[in-house]
Amino acid sequence: MGKILTMPFDGSMEGATATTAPQDVSREDAATFDVLRKMREDILCCVLKPDQRLRFGELRQRYGTSVGTLREALSHLVSEGLARTEAGRGFQVAPISLADFLDLSELRVYLETSTLADAIRHGTDAWEAEIVSSYFLLAKLAAPRQDDPVSVKREWGKRHKRFHDSLVATCTSPWSLHFRSELFDQARRYHWLTMIHARSRRRNEHLDLRDAVLARDVDLACGLIEKHIRTTVQQAASEVPGLTLEMAKRKKA
Repeated sequence: MGKILTMPFDGSMEGATATTAPQDVSREDAATFDVLRKMREDILCCVLKPDQRLRFGELRQRYGTSVGTLREALSHLVSEGLARTEAGRGFQVAPISLADFLDLSELRVYLETSTLADAIRHGTDAWEAEIVSSYFLLAKLAAPRQDDPVSVKREWGKRHKRFHDSLVATCTSPWSLHFRSELFDQARRYHWLTMIHARSRRRNEHLDLRDAVLARDVDLACGLIEKHIRTTVQQAASEVPGLTLEMAKRKKA
């Protein structure tokens, strides 16, 4: 039986492990980890676009690796719901829909508010310091634009995730944190598309969140994170081409 590649709850590949001891991890495993990390981030940042066909020839050139490594990495992405495969048709990036985003967001509201409330009740000085520093780093970068280099998009995404992760870091439920992180990553593609196509400007909701959490105001902080999530859905529905409330209603019918 082959080794199972796993990723830490924060979605990064740092500290990734296999089911075998570290000394048993082969070069092939390391190559798969590296390609999986790059492909995953490219999908989450919409560099690889929803529904895009993932052709091995193009992927080999892009990531400089073998077909076998690509196939293993793609299998992991399929298990995460970020890619799909059909018999005889190969792999493609998972599609998006407003119905999917609404479903994700309803679950996120529940998990974000519950983990945030628990984190505030168990917050420490170190937790507060990480919130302050992660917000500072996020605020140093403007939200990326469609024509920005991939490196800029990745760095903003890394800092954005770090800030949101810092808010809930002292939550005492590992399972809640795990599923919260999974849903956060699944929603990232919708965040990117909303930012890229945004026509309206929003206030600095991250600053409001930071201040409410540092003030240990559970009700205000939970209300703000819920509004933050729901406002993004509303903006996506009205400004992202192809994502409409009518489409979601037809899918539910």
